[in-house]
Amino acid sequence: TRQRGRPSKGADINVDLAVSVEEMAAAEKVNALFPDGRRVAVKLPAYVENGQTIRLKGQGEQGPAGAGDALVTVKLRKHPRYRVERRDLHVDLPVPLREAVLGAKVPVETPTGKIAVTVSPWSNSDKVLRLKGKGLPAKTGGHADLYVHIRVMLPEQPDPSLEAFFTAKAR
Repeated sequence: TRQRGRPSKGADINVDLAVSVEEMAAAEKVNALFPDGRRVAVKLPAYVENGQTIRLKGQGEQGPAGAGDALVTVKLRKHPRYRVERRDLHVDLPVPLREAVLGAKVPVETPTGKIAVTVSPWSNSDKVLRLKGKGLPAKTGGHADLYVHIRVMLPEQPDPSLEAFFTAKAR
């Protein structure tokens, strides 16, 4: 409520801030583009949810008694690799047929960098590996999990020895 004759603050403004899974996971600073053309760095909280609004005091429109606030709504961008379910992440891991049969250490990209996971011998597609603490930050501290879905892949180029092996086995 405003008292009569008193100057008022400027209006609040609403701004959408598109963030990536990686930016959310690392609680990074992300530049928001304001309607007046300004770019303002917004430090994401350690725990932030898709659709959450962050108030930036004094970053709104200017008025006689000072500036209003900016209400920045966090919007999680669709990721080409990760699927987000609550705070957990899911990712597909292409595994060559040879490594699926024999087992191997295979690199997998996490939001904070690559790590090697062990693919057990005779792993089938849709086997799921759980990487504890490699998902998005959790409300209670720490991080949720990253689930790695094995996807067994045939070689890109025809492999005559593999074809010969299966042909011999079929006889």
